[in-house]
Amino acid sequence: MGTALQIEDREERLSRARAALGAAERSAARWGGRIDRTALQPSARPVSEAADDGLGTRLPVPEPLQALFPRGSLRAGSSVALEGAASTSLLLSLAVAAAGEGSWCAIAGMPDLGLRSAMDAGLDPCRLALAPADGEQRPQVLSALADGVGVLVLGPDLDLAPALWRSLLGRARTADTLVLAAAPPGRADLTLRAAAQGWSGLGRGSGRLRRRRLEITAEGRGVAGHRTAEVLLPQVDGMLAAVPSAASERRPAMQLLPSVRRAG
Repeated sequence: MGTALQIEDREERLSRARAALGAAERSAARWGGRIDRTALQPSARPVSEAADDGLGTRLPVPEPLQALFPRGSLRAGSSVALEGAASTSLLLSLAVAAAGEGSWCAIAGMPDLGLRSAMDAGLDPCRLALAPADGEQRPQVLSALADGVGVLVLGPDLDLAPALWRSLLGRARTADTLVLAAAPPGRADLTLRAAAQGWSGLGRGSGRLRRRRLEITAEGRGVAGHRTAEVLLPQVDGMLAAVPSAASERRPAMQLLPSVRRAG
């Protein structure tokens, strides 16, 4: 009975979100703009598939970052702020892991983000909404997205007022929407700060920059003090990877084969 009520409530929120986006589309059309509504489809992820530990639905995170989060996952309806280097890549990596294969993701404040980059990171373009970062209807559009998608990504080019930020967090908590934001104007449940530790790929005057090493520090609700992890970015598929241990980076020592006596 509880699952049926949750699904019905989700459908009602989606109906309100589609209505709000419809009004925003009509307003944007007057200026030649367009809002991508592909994420707002009526097939929501079944509640039974979500991981619920009794304290709320838990969402997965990239494996190299699990040590940074309480219980190695994120709570649906919570918020994460990212600061420092590679904020766009980290936002996309967290969004891909949390959205999974059945949830919807909306991105605002990343006007230079292309669909190819989103696909390379692992996002499903059929469940991806790209929202404009400006315009008169921006607060209504962001509020509708917070009500209707599973993961809301707010990029670094989105100039949010503190009041709107608090309003979005309140809506996200009610709708179990995960909010991932680059340097928001207020506090988030968790804050990740990334510092570049160097690049690899260049030889002595030749080669290309291939990967960079990041040190990420987490602090906030559920984290005593702070936690730190080192990752490599990007990999071939655009995701994060753990920094290999010193032992695994060493080359195996050269071994001499025993001499063989000649016959005769």
